[in-house]
Amino acid sequence: MSENQSILLIQTAFIGDVVLTTPMIRALRRCRPGAHIAVLVKPEARDFVEALEEIDEVLVIDKKKAHKGAGMLRLISDIRKRNFNILLSPHQSHRTSLIAFLSGIPVRFGYKSAGFALAYGHRLKRPMELPEIHRLLRFLKDSICPELEMHDDIPHLEETEMGRAQAQQLLAELNVRKPILLGCSSVWETKRWTPHGFAELARDLIKKYKTDVLLIGSPADAAVAEQILRMAREFLGEDGLRRLHNACGKTSLPGLFSLMKRSLFLVSNDSAPVHFGCAAGIPVVAIFGPTVPSLGYAPIAPRTAVAELPDLYCRPCGTHGSRQCPEGHFRCMRELSPAMVEEEIMTVVDA
Repeated sequence: MSENQSILLIQTAFIGDVVLTTPMIRALRRCRPGAHIAVLVKPEARDFVEALEEIDEVLVIDKKKAHKGAGMLRLISDIRKRNFNILLSPHQSHRTSLIAFLSGIPVRFGYKSAGFALAYGHRLKRPMELPEIHRLLRFLKDSICPELEMHDDIPHLEETEMGRAQAQQLLAELNVRKPILLGCSSVWETKRWTPHGFAELARDLIKKYKTDVLLIGSPADAAVAEQILRMAREFLGEDGLRRLHNACGKTSLPGLFSLMKRSLFLVSNDSAPVHFGCAAGIPVVAIFGPTVPSLGYAPIAPRTAVAELPDLYCRPCGTHGSRQCPEGHFRCMRELSPAMVEEEIMTVVDA
């Protein structure tokens, strides 16, 4: 039966969510080996998804440009022409539900908690007690793969030639073989550890591991990295400053993934780099402030740990971070010391 199936999986959330969906994609291929499997993602995820051998076709939704307004109708028309039999949508937005409703796909699975959930003929429970990767695998098990075993739960990405070349070029330019990476930013301000914390941590890591430290992120994160560099000038000597680099925006996302595969370990705020690091198979320490691991987005791969203030009364203050601390004190990040983070690093790197 799977030979005649054509399946569309919609995952148009942030890039980190796409990485967390890769175990589901691999499981879907094992479950339906002869099916045509297509995935709908945002432009920044295209290169990664196209590199996955489990995927037959990648569709792209550009919400800000090509598919804004009337462009959305063109996208829906394009989906209808492909005559998919099954739609899987673990993304809960109203926009995704609208696409699902108008897609013409006869069998549609989504969450009961999705915006405009009536768009789905089959509405599934989202088990909030599970990590997000396991939620996605459960979605697959509860929809079209009841025989699924949920053991393959590590994010998986493939290197691209472009990404590999970018990473190798950056390391050659910096004259470093095995750097340490610090994911210093986030879309949400309150999910960012303090510049002073990152600066002190960089100093300690350079001294202990005798290698360079790269501050990583998107081009938009470069200003955050510069704050850390300015702070580091207060207590890093000349040699230390030569070993601390602002690498934000210096590679594409595939290049960043390839850089991770050539790095010693990663320390990052609770954001996409954490999931990239898990997929790269390197040790990862994730810094959690306003969010908490029980929301489901903490790393669950081997050699990973979380640095946090576990008993702070106001955590979590939301499902995501926010622009400002609702309590006004920002204790979750201000009181998280470099020593606390270093203690977690030792559990995954030095053990």
